[in-house]
Amino acid sequence: MILLWIAAGVCAEADAQEIFRLPPVDPQPPGQQAIFNSPSDRVFHFNSAPISFESQSALPTPPESPEVVPIGPPVQVAPLQNEQLGEDWGSYQIPLNGCSTCGECRCEPCTATTRAGRFMWLVQHAVCCVDPCYEPAWKPLEDSAFFVASPRPQGTMRFRFDSGFGLSHPDRAEYFWAKAGTGPTPTGTYVPDVDYMTLYQYTETGGKKFSATFEYRYMEVDPEGAPHGAGFGDMTIGTKTLLFDNGLFQVAFLMKTHMPAGRVSRGLGTGHVSLEPSVVVGVNLASETYMQMEVGEWIPIAADPTYGGSLLHMATSINHTLAYPAPSSPLIGTLELEAWSFQAGAYTNSLGVATSASGATFVQSSAGIRWFICKSYDVGASCSTGVTEDHWADYLFRTDFRVRF
Repeated sequence: MILLWIAAGVCAEADAQEIFRLPPVDPQPPGQQAIFNSPSDRVFHFNSAPISFESQSALPTPPESPEVVPIGPPVQVAPLQNEQLGEDWGSYQIPLNGCSTCGECRCEPCTATTRAGRFMWLVQHAVCCVDPCYEPAWKPLEDSAFFVASPRPQGTMRFRFDSGFGLSHPDRAEYFWAKAGTGPTPTGTYVPDVDYMTLYQYTETGGKKFSATFEYRYMEVDPEGAPHGAGFGDMTIGTKTLLFDNGLFQVAFLMKTHMPAGRVSRGLGTGHVSLEPSVVVGVNLASETYMQMEVGEWIPIAADPTYGGSLLHMATSINHTLAYPAPSSPLIGTLELEAWSFQAGAYTNSLGVATSASGATFVQSSAGIRWFICKSYDVGASCSTGVTEDHWADYLFRTDFRVRF
């Protein structure tokens, strides 16, 4: 009985092991490391076999994007980044009714192949296709000259002091003073030259496109061979109208009327009314360089029939920023050239005889420096001297102080 009971227990244990026995563990392949997270987990082996992409199915093709329908005419902008010097800017088209963003306003293609042709195209482009983002504003560089007017109207009060030495033939065309008898009477046959000092007070007020000006002066003259004189001189009223204004250049029209107010016999005025229409142009040559130009005609009214005569006045100034001693306070240097071409009139020669002044040309050059203190104040000084044998003053020193409002 004991033997039968032992045999039955062994058979029952064998059946239980057969039912609950775990599957056999595969032998670990060579070169692979077995990983166990816990003793009860099955063995995991890395699969080092290479992956083949050829057997993978192709990715689905993305859906086509909807067709974009442009609004308005097509716009082509020339590639400016890779542009080389001397190359054309290419062809482009911009709607004539305006520009979508700043700097894209180009109305017509540039087909010129020469420098002069490209320059003329730029002028036409600046006049007809003004950049919509251009903001007109007064700038110090555009108003730095001493002998040339600025094209942009600006509220200004200016105090100017001139000191001239050796001005020859002051009665020439009755531009500086009247002829002998009406003007200063010489102790000899004529007045060869005169030294003078003048203090001017100039006021300009108006808007962005138009301004009115007024100027009066106090003079002191010390002629050679004539009595000394001092007192208030002639007055000048005028207008300034800005005709063109863009980022490349500005054009303005000036109209001045010189009215007699000084004592003529002392050489403090001309004794007649004079008109002086002129055109003023300003051109941006570079970021720190600007050119001012002025061309005007001085026309005497009711002057002496023999001595009085009209003359053409031309002036040019190159302004360049030299330094910034302080922020928003540039130091600007100027080089200027002035010319007066006499078209009629006369002057008194050394024999006391009236001599024709027609055909003569006076040329003077000057150099100056002006310091702008922010945008409200500036001070400057300039020195002018004669270039031609016949000229106004041997030396003219000019000092300015201006206040803008």
